Amino acid sequence: DLIGIVAPGQAVPRYYSLASGTRDGFVEICVRRMPGGVCSSHLHALQAGDSVQAFIRSNPGFVLPAGRAPVLLIGAGTGVAPLAGFIRDNTRHRPMHLYYGARHPERDFYFGTELPSWQADGRLAGLHTTFSRTPGGGYVQEILRRDATQVLALIAQGALVRVCGSRAMAQGVAQVLDALLGPQGQSLAQLKEQGRYAEDLF
Repeated sequence: DLIGIVAPGQAVPRYYSLASGTRDGFVEICVRRMPGGVCSSHLHALQAGDSVQAFIRSNPGFVLPAGRAPVLLIGAGTGVAPLAGFIRDNTRHRPMHLYYGARHPERDFYFGTELPSWQADGRLAGLHTTFSRTPGGGYVQEILRRDATQVLALIAQGALVRVCGSRAMAQGVAQVLDALLGPQGQSLAQLKEQGRYAEDLF
């Protein structure tokens, strides 16, 4: 689901993907402060005890149906938030594999503490990261290409694919997946038709 937040003096809400669920007892989102961003600046300035005007909006196109099929989670930057929510809720240890790209491991590795912990307790089966501002780093679509054999194996096992982040990132991911699937006689369009591929983009 999404949370809509209305910053003071604004009439239009800004929507953020939730990294938490109803059973967690708290609301967690991932917000990068944007230069000139009214809502992100408002949120970053909040102190303990402050309140915000907010509401929950369902996002039925970006859910995980029940089952044991593996899940391929792909995200970049703050787009990791709903993917972290899926992992946090994965107490039944469904096979989940996260491919995550960010700028710098010390400044932009959102959920960098939780992800290894979730991997250790079985909620996350595979964690694959890359950081574009470090030597030898790159973008998330590049590590998908590098791990082509594993990615194709997961898709062959019926994996559900969920992508969250910028539209530019998602376009790059789509191009890589189509290139990998083509020689297998498959396509991204087929995954979408089967309800196995969904995006949450901003």
